[in-house]
Amino acid sequence: MVEPIAASDKTFRSIVETLTPMDTFVIASLGVLADTPTALIGRLSRVIATGCKLIIADLPHVDIGTIRQTAMAFVPLEQKAEKLSTELDSLYASRSEERATYARECQRQIIDTLYRRGIDLSDLLGDDKPKQPVDDIRGKRLRQLRESLSLSAAEAGPLVLAVGSDRAFSKQDVSEIETGKAKPEKMDLYEIAIRAEVGRRKVAAKLDREIAKQSGQPVTATEQEVLNRVIKPAQKGNDNAHI
Repeated sequence: MVEPIAASDKTFRSIVETLTPMDTFVIASLGVLADTPTALIGRLSRVIATGCKLIIADLPHVDIGTIRQTAMAFVPLEQKAEKLSTELDSLYASRSEERATYARECQRQIIDTLYRRGIDLSDLLGDDKPKQPVDDIRGKRLRQLRESLSLSAAEAGPLVLAVGSDRAFSKQDVSEIETGKAKPEKMDLYEIAIRAEVGRRKVAAKLDREIAKQSGQPVTATEQEVLNRVIKPAQKGNDNAHI
C-alpha cells in the first residue's frame, strides 16, 4: 500500500514512474492523492494511464468517471478561490506599502520637529534625510519685513535685481525663502534686497519731511521725480525684467 503526500509532486512522480499494469495502487482516500479538484483530476489521470489497478480504501467501488465528474464540478469554485486569494495578497501588499510610506513620513516629521528645536536625529532617515536644514525662523522674519512694506511676493521678487541678481525672483522663489527651504545664499540675496528697500523708503520719507519743513509748500513735480527715483529703484529693474 502506497500513500503519496498530496502536496508533494516529486513524491507522486517518483511513485507513478514505477507503476506497471501488473501493480495495484492503494490509497486511503482521494485527499491523499491531491488537495484541489484540478490536481486530483490530473493525478488520477496519470495513475489510470499506467494501467495499474487503483484501490481507494474509503470508496468500496471506484468509479473513475464519477470521480472526475464530481471533481470537475468544483473546478469553478477552486478558480474563484484562487482569484480571491490573489486579490487578497495584492491588497495586503499595497496596504503594507502604504503603512511603510506613512511610517516614514511620520518619522520625517518628528525628526524635522526635533531638528528645529536643536536636536539633530536626521541620521535616522538614512538616504531620505534632508539635504539642508529648514531655516523657518529667518524665513518668517523676512516675510514680516516684506509685509511691512505692503509688498506681495510677486512685487518683492524683482527687488533682487537692484542688488546684483541676474534675474528677478518668482513667487515660488519668495515662498521657498519665506518658509526657510531655500539655499542660504538665495536667502542672503533676498534679505539684502528687502532691507535695502526698507532703507530706501526711510530715506525717501525723511527727504519728503525735510522738503516740506523747509519750504512749507507741497512737494513740486521735480522734487517728486527725485523722490520717485529714490523710493522706487526696483521698479525700473522690474520693468527691465519684462522687456
